[in-house]
Amino acid sequence: MSKIEFVPYHLVPASFNPWRAVFLEVAKQVIKALEHPELEFLHFGSSAFKVAGKGIIDISVLYKPGQLDKAVSHLKDIGFAEQHSDNPFPDTRPRKDIAVMYKGEMFQVHAHVIEKESEEHNRQEKFKAYMLSNPKARAEYELQKQQVLTQGVASQDEYGKAKAPFVKRTLQRL
Repeated sequence: MSKIEFVPYHLVPASFNPWRAVFLEVAKQVIKALEHPELEFLHFGSSAFKVAGKGIIDISVLYKPGQLDKAVSHLKDIGFAEQHSDNPFPDTRPRKDIAVMYKGEMFQVHAHVIEKESEEHNRQEKFKAYMLSNPKARAEYELQKQQVLTQGVASQDEYGKAKAPFVKRTLQRL
């Protein structure tokens, strides 16, 4: 039995919250609940590599070539909704949203549907490994996020765009 309960997603404004170990527990429970014999999963993003931020749990749903529709159907069957965004990812690389209750607390989850072994999947793996092994990079990323919020950015879409230069610079170095 899963320790989480899937509930409707709630769009939250961009914020800067301390990283907490519970993010790893939630991601593990979400991945367990999403289990499917033809899919793999990767917890990535700030909550995966111990960086403060919005506290959203980002999970890549990795499908084999030609199985995009199967992956999306699996998420929809569980209750995932369309991405909450003014500028959503394309249907060829969708994101689906849901929230979970875990130990009396709600966590927002973004499921990024990505082809296994694709360039994007490989970049996520490299970026996660780099961030986990580099406390200085994590501190720099947190500072970037704080600066974005100091400028008054509150929408998730705009926040994502404003912090993107750090991610792009880091990926270019890798």
